[in-house]
Amino acid sequence: MPTAKTRPREARKQEANTIQSVERAIKILEHLCRGPASLSELSRELGLHKSTAFGLLQTLAKHSYVHQEVKTGRYRLGYRVLALSGAFLEHCDLREVAAPYLEQLVNEHGETVHLVVMDDGQVVYVDKIDSPQSIRMVSRIGRRLPAHCTGVGKAILAYLPEEKVRAIVEKRGLPRFTANTITTWEGLVAELARIREEGVAYDREEIEEGLRCVAVPIIGYGGQPVGAISVSGPVWRMTEEKMSLIARSLKKVARDISRQMGAEVWFGGQQVD
Repeated sequence: MPTAKTRPREARKQEANTIQSVERAIKILEHLCRGPASLSELSRELGLHKSTAFGLLQTLAKHSYVHQEVKTGRYRLGYRVLALSGAFLEHCDLREVAAPYLEQLVNEHGETVHLVVMDDGQVVYVDKIDSPQSIRMVSRIGRRLPAHCTGVGKAILAYLPEEKVRAIVEKRGLPRFTANTITTWEGLVAELARIREEGVAYDREEIEEGLRCVAVPIIGYGGQPVGAISVSGPVWRMTEEKMSLIARSLKKVARDISRQMGAEVWFGGQQVD
């Protein structure tokens, strides 16, 4: 492991500019995200002297970022943390956050990239970057499509509660568009379970013959899907090998976007890191 002398100059400068007490306060808040804890627990698990931990807790409590329970004496997050979360969510724009990642995906894979949200049981295209190739998917911002036969739609459905999915199906049905379209509830449930397990959705000519798509959901605060992102192209370019490469890229991108949208966990309950 590099020592302080051998670490890059910029890294040493960055470390020198950090304030230890602020870092310790952040660690306390992050630990309390898991649930209430006593002074002894925080001191032990964070490696802080009790007097140091107590002083930090009292400062955080003074500004309502931490609250001490009267009956147990344990500490939990205060209402000011919720106020910060609400302010973040109010001003967080999915299109703005996702924009550089859309460009990254187009440059990396040379296919059309879409960003969608769910509205009234359908997916709505809210942003896109076209493939630079002459033969490419034709689409437009504002277009609405069914959820059950699109990669982006299935990616979102997979992370919705089952009762919401059932309500969408009851309202919209499962109409057939190609020979590959899923048209039964049992088939859709099985497909959504696979998507949750793998963290990625595929459209293999389910809404349009000759078109394939790879998609992942974007998860927001509270673990709910707030949208989805996809890479689409003609079947002769979207080979299984290429779709596998795209899937890996999409998972990384969706993880980063989801984190910026306030997600606490990643697909399958894995911690975002």
